[in-house]
Amino acid sequence: MITDNHKEIENLFHAIGETFSRLDFDAWLALFTTPRTIISKGNIFSSASTEETRNKMMPVFDSLRQRGFTHTRLDKCHIKLLGDTNAMVSTVWTRLDSHGDVIETLGATYTLVLTDDAWKVAVVMSHRADVMAIPDQGQDS
Repeated sequence: MITDNHKEIENLFHAIGETFSRLDFDAWLALFTTPRTIISKGNIFSSASTEETRNKMMPVFDSLRQRGFTHTRLDKCHIKLLGDTNAMVSTVWTRLDSHGDVIETLGATYTLVLTDDAWKVAVVMSHRADVMAIPDQGQDS
């Protein structure tokens, strides 16, 4: 059964995909809590500072631009509610160029919290696309 929370979380992930596809750092970061933690390729980064997060993430955004990135596609989205205010989401994203060719496919698992006004990402951890931290529970997006 899909709940309102599932629909809100699915909407969050569509927004993550849209803002990341535009490489719109500010709009993307607005979907995260303060502070936030990003774990990627064994590197752990936590920050409450927008500028510090920008300095850490802009090389990723710039690298994608240089590789011809134009948009990302959400291939899998498995949602596990952990209560009324917490959830985990395991995803697979495909990053594409202007010709529709795959630049890369990666997995990412998110820890979400319900803030006063919306679900937001507190932690994101990238990983191999063939590993789903949360099994499909019929809530695929």
